[in-house]
Amino acid sequence: MRAIRFFLLSVLFLFVLLTGIGLFLPKQVTISRAVDIQASRATIHALLSDPSRWKFWFPGADSLPLVVKEGRAIGIKTPNGNLLSIRAITDTTVEIHGLQSAAVDGDMGFRLVGQALEGPVTVQWYMNFQFDWYPWERFSSLLLENKFGLIMEQGLKQLQQQAQSGTDIN
Repeated sequence: MRAIRFFLLSVLFLFVLLTGIGLFLPKQVTISRAVDIQASRATIHALLSDPSRWKFWFPGADSLPLVVKEGRAIGIKTPNGNLLSIRAITDTTVEIHGLQSAAVDGDMGFRLVGQALEGPVTVQWYMNFQFDWYPWERFSSLLLENKFGLIMEQGLKQLQQQAQSGTDIN
């Protein structure tokens, strides 16, 4: 009986300790990458705002099915069943909804900074993740940079190559 009580108290203490440490980790994590592209803002915006053009630069999108609504592509369906769909488009931003990693919710988007007339347009790709108080979710935030950072860099490099290739996108 004494050993069982010691075991249960030890498990409880460990859970409280891990939860306490996890609460010091951030509730929201943002991962961001940027690249300068020597192309017109319209060309870059067209590649970002049309899911049917994501296959040219978005890592893995060339093999993912498009989701079409009312004759217009609104997003892509990821292998885990999530729908990446455009939530909002302005002349400087494209916001995408549906980013999930396991049970963690998030979103992503792109910002265009600069004028193509004077120099390069900087494209920033960001991903936001929101976590609950659960310690396993908070500790998983430590791994997101390694999981998504390289994919984002690869996608931005492909976007840069596609936009600068001189192919007429509009």
